[in-house]
Amino acid sequence: MGARTREYMTIGEVVEALSKTHPDVTISKIRFLEEEGLINPERTAGGYRKFMPTDVARIELVLRLQKEHFLPLAVIREKLRDLEKGKVPADLRPVAAKAEAVALPFEEAETVPLDKAPASLGLPLSFVKELVDYGLVSPVKGEGGEELTRADVQVAHAAWDLRRYGVEPRHLRMYETLAEREASLFAQILLPAFRQRTPEARTKLAETLAELTNVTGDLKRHLLERALARTFDE
Repeated sequence: MGARTREYMTIGEVVEALSKTHPDVTISKIRFLEEEGLINPERTAGGYRKFMPTDVARIELVLRLQKEHFLPLAVIREKLRDLEKGKVPADLRPVAAKAEAVALPFEEAETVPLDKAPASLGLPLSFVKELVDYGLVSPVKGEGGEELTRADVQVAHAAWDLRRYGVEPRHLRMYETLAEREASLFAQILLPAFRQRTPEARTKLAETLAELTNVTGDLKRHLLERALARTFDE
């Protein structure tokens, strides 16, 4: 295939371009952002979406605001409107020219109060509590009550996205079980070699865990693709 000379990208190319920094981005996710009015790509004569560099930068900004900074869609929409009007908020100035990480209130926060999930995360409190009931998130005790860790917020967002496909929290319990088993396996393999608690040993352990996570992630994806092929070929 020859080099791409057109100035725009297709939706599949956008997913491929962003997948390194946003592994959870999908075609469905980008379509959802369009349905919510957060992006508005042009169309070809045949009706295909045309994503210009500014569209891709906007998508990356939305993903960062939603996933890393815990902003609900309503707040993100308001910030984007200010950006379009030339009223660049202080927290968006670093990304006025290109999408980068921005300084927002929750950027430094390690936890988010559970009772603020609707306003801070854009998620119904009842849904978050359902995740708690199924053991998918585990609130910690904070000064003002129960709080969600950054990892739990990411789990909650992923679980919320899956609802669009009819996948409910009760269906996700198996993923938590598998994750716990995988963590136990990694511990059995690695802890004997990293018993020293020196900074160097901890750094090496973190690097090794990251490598293992990537490799096993690929393995699970390939196994799932094979299983799906067998299931839907029947």
